[in-house]
Amino acid sequence: MFSGRFDHAIDDKGRVSIPARFREVLQREGHDRLFVTNSYHERERCLEVYPPGGWEQFLQKVATHNRFDPDMQKFETFYIGGAFEIPVDRQGRILIPPRLREFAALTREVTFSAVRDHFQLWDKGTLERVLRASESDLQDPEFYKKLGM
Repeated sequence: MFSGRFDHAIDDKGRVSIPARFREVLQREGHDRLFVTNSYHERERCLEVYPPGGWEQFLQKVATHNRFDPDMQKFETFYIGGAFEIPVDRQGRILIPPRLREFAALTREVTFSAVRDHFQLWDKGTLERVLRASESDLQDPEFYKKLGM
């Protein structure tokens, strides 16, 4: 499980260091590569990053759906077709492919944000905007009741 939110910088070649806390989880499980794909959250673009085991579980879940459903075909083309398998280098960095950097509008400043079994990579300013927009929902007790919490 991943937790936390960490700011980092992408270098001129498109490399970014994985936060130490996330690297610890990956190393403990013996992962030396990640799967990175395009995604949307609150109509904003970001990247989702999965360790191999989490990616495989996700693909198994997708396989339970009707592959001929037009909505599923759109989803698979976008989400699975957009994925890259990326090695983690010895310094704990990953190289974000230009296509994904462009999709998520990643500038020099990015934020890694945990989502249980994977994490997201955001342009820092975009995530800050998303979090500010979510604040009023998070202050409403009814919001937590809808979640069953």
